[in-house]
Amino acid sequence: DDPHFWSWIRQQFFIPPGEAYFNTGTLGACPRPVLNAVLDSMRGMEETIARYEYLPGHPEYIAGYRAQEDLRKKAGAILNASAGEIALLQNATMGINFITNGLELNPGDEVLITDQEHPGALGPWDLRAKRQGIVVKKLPIPVPTPDPATVLKIFADALGPRTRVIAVPHVTSRYGIILPVRQICDLGRPRSVFTLIDGAQAVGQMRVDVKQIGCDAYATSPHKWLLAPPGNGLLYVREDRQKDIWATLASAHWDDYSPASGLFRLMQFGTANEALLDGLNAALDFYLRIGPEKIERRTLELAGSLRDGLQKIKGVAISSPIHPALAGAIVTYGVAGLTGAQLQDELWNRKKFRVRSQNGPLIRQSVHFYNSPEEIQGTLEVVRLLAAK
Repeated sequence: DDPHFWSWIRQQFFIPPGEAYFNTGTLGACPRPVLNAVLDSMRGMEETIARYEYLPGHPEYIAGYRAQEDLRKKAGAILNASAGEIALLQNATMGINFITNGLELNPGDEVLITDQEHPGALGPWDLRAKRQGIVVKKLPIPVPTPDPATVLKIFADALGPRTRVIAVPHVTSRYGIILPVRQICDLGRPRSVFTLIDGAQAVGQMRVDVKQIGCDAYATSPHKWLLAPPGNGLLYVREDRQKDIWATLASAHWDDYSPASGLFRLMQFGTANEALLDGLNAALDFYLRIGPEKIERRTLELAGSLRDGLQKIKGVAISSPIHPALAGAIVTYGVAGLTGAQLQDELWNRKKFRVRSQNGPLIRQSVHFYNSPEEIQGTLEVVRLLAAK
């Protein structure tokens, strides 16, 4: 709770003083240790490239050909997963595609998703539906979402004898709804339904335990709330379900199902930038040094303060959930008489606060631990002025 601590943390970012960044739901701001790790890695490779021996003990210069056990172990630890259950990819979209296209599904098999999917989670299922005749059911989630029981009933009512997969976001991208993913997975387990969670908006915003959730697979994008450089993704697949996933992008180890390799076969997508993995490693260290519990508490307190203040302003409509079990760090709202683009511009022009306009009258304000109570109060000040016009 020491404001000096969080002020010092804020200084670890390159965002200029006097500007506030509230768009982590799109792209997180990399702290100085992360960017330095990337630059040092690339510079070191260029200075010593002639000495690269391709020997197992030599420092890695390119990614995509070694199993990266240490990094997979560290990344897995924040999800409560083993190294063998983790694949290092480029983003959540890639991980979701690997699961979508790797599962054995037949024409008529049903997949339950929501109408709140990010295009990277929606597109792969629609492609299989068009190409192979699976049935994708897009279940409507009410906005604002009143409570977890409403969501659970929607899924329970939709489950049928042909349901093979449930694929849902942990936190929805547009409205920041924290779905009751553990209970949703519980619904599918007695029927051996494969459960895939899109965690792009969750990891780094909140603590995630894939074993507690009980999902079969979990994909995330560390370049958002975990503040890693773009070009990093994590995919978890539970050990006993890995045999159910075909590799759909193949290289040398595509058919290696040995327990020692784990998901390394899904990391076989050719040459990648090792410096980005060094950045991911630094981002994990930064996250762990501050403390996941501390980050979650700080982030949710700031977002809660924003939500509470907005509810007191006449003319403001909040589309994100208010229920404490569903409300997270993303607050989507609008001001009567303004478009989202106008509200976005007003917050920037008046305060240099960067939010993201949504289609129509809404903006999405993603609150993270590098934001401050003063920036929350500044947001509310501007909204009050605009709502009073």
